[in-house]
Amino acid sequence: MNRILFFTHYHKYNSLTDHIIYLLEHIKHLYNKIVFISNSLLDEHQKAKLAGLCSSIIIRENKGFDFGAWKDALLEEGWDNLTSYDNVTLMNDTCFGPLYDMEVIYTEMEQQKIDFWGITDHGAVNSGMPETNGPLPAHIQSYFMCFNNRVVQAAIFKEFWKRVNHKKNVYAVIRKYETYLTGLLTKHGFICKSFIEASNKDNISVFSPDYCINNKSPFVKIKSFLYYPYPKHILKLLEDKTNYPVSLIKEHFIESYDPSITFILNDIAFPLESFSNKEFLTPLPKIAVHLHVFYLDVFEKYVDIFDNWTIKYHLYITTDTPDKKQKITDYLQNHPSYNNLKEIIVFENHGRDILPWLRIAEKINNYDIVGHFHTKKAPTVNSYIGLSWQKEIFDLLLIPVDAILNNFSANNKVGIIIPDIPRYFQFDPVISDKEKETKELMNDLWKNMECKKEMDFLTLTTLIFPYGNMFWYRPSALKPLFDLKPENIDIPKEPLPITCVLHGLERLLVYTAWSEGFDFRIITYTERRASAFYSNMIINRYLDEIKSTKDYKLGNLLLKIPRFIKRILYRIIYDT
Repeated sequence: MNRILFFTHYHKYNSLTDHIIYLLEHIKHLYNKIVFISNSLLDEHQKAKLAGLCSSIIIRENKGFDFGAWKDALLEEGWDNLTSYDNVTLMNDTCFGPLYDMEVIYTEMEQQKIDFWGITDHGAVNSGMPETNGPLPAHIQSYFMCFNNRVVQAAIFKEFWKRVNHKKNVYAVIRKYETYLTGLLTKHGFICKSFIEASNKDNISVFSPDYCINNKSPFVKIKSFLYYPYPKHILKLLEDKTNYPVSLIKEHFIESYDPSITFILNDIAFPLESFSNKEFLTPLPKIAVHLHVFYLDVFEKYVDIFDNWTIKYHLYITTDTPDKKQKITDYLQNHPSYNNLKEIIVFENHGRDILPWLRIAEKINNYDIVGHFHTKKAPTVNSYIGLSWQKEIFDLLLIPVDAILNNFSANNKVGIIIPDIPRYFQFDPVISDKEKETKELMNDLWKNMECKKEMDFLTLTTLIFPYGNMFWYRPSALKPLFDLKPENIDIPKEPLPITCVLHGLERLLVYTAWSEGFDFRIITYTERRASAFYSNMIINRYLDEIKSTKDYKLGNLLLKIPRFIKRILYRIIYDT
């Protein structure tokens, strides 16, 4: 069979992730010609990755989304050339694959008496049309569509593409083109079929990826990992049923989606038991530790741990008075940790640990890995749990230092390692839901930092950040934050209000590293297995669903009535 493929690509950060290369490598033998259309800017390095995988590359603005791209490419190819092919395939990059041999599927579908086909269809439903929520007609889903020569020669097919406009709204494209094309062609006598027919009227490619994989679909939709309740189950299914490298899926999500999404899918959380390896990888990184000292008794606990470290590092200490500096020096001189001391710097007691850390950034940013710590005190959790917030930080970030540094050395994509939510805080699963003002502040900071990727923190129910603001990091991962000059940051005196910029800064760390192209890790207690961040996300997801129901709204209203009556009675009794 003489086939041509028009493949549309788009990435909002102008990236060409490796799952695209893998896909083209494994399907290129099926086509006599592949036209690669990118609705994103590709640099010369990215174009070079496509060498030998396609016949031509079209770079264009993202006008009209995939249908706009297909229209321009079809017209550029010319109908005389198109009608010389037995099959014209249109595909976009909204899926991973191939999971199974595509040649078997082409052979099976081309032997049938059909004129056009796709991998999956969408059944007709009474409501669900994008934006209008009107009836949704049955249609072949547009991420993969094949048309035989009879369709391509038809005047109605050419007329359809002639009338395709470059819509600015993706839902308009779905409504006017994707859901319309199937009905238009069948109305004119063309016969269609999908390789996997919808078992119900749902969108099986997105909401039933397990059904599609079990029925030999060659593709799994990227969106399915966002909407399916158990995305890791899809990964497990792919590992068990196919030879597809799931690492490509994880890498794409790290590159393309914010940490609150990638956290649910990827192996971000590591229990302490996985940090048992103390044998260093080579070459050894240059390591610095910043410790901000306010409470001297807590400082002594740090020194007890530092004394047991075998790693080579430089210790930078900041504190708030000359008297404390002298006491720190005197105490350290009697401990092995003194040999690692690089400098003690005095700053006024302003900006807690964050401002001193930012002020010495130029001194520590030339190191490969840096640890940031301070002597904050926190209450002990109840005796049933038996752990203090402070001890948890020590257990998770200081004692397994060898393995933490090994994790950085083994994976240069890891930009920051943070502790799990301390147990003192984890009993408030919607804590970030109470931080609307802080999230607004984070959005302003994100804009001022000119981060490379887009974020709207108001959309997040659960923020991922190091509670207590202690962590290990690569300085290059947090560069936009260091570019904010301390002298330009307006920080009020203590006690800090909720709208203080520091609260926003300490919550931006993981997201800043992601924007700079880095991944992150969370260390959890062995017995927890899963991170408390994950539990919070699941709880908040269901709370959001509950809050949107009529029963919840009615119940919440009924609960307010007795409170309202109580206030009236209070006013009557005490105001008279």
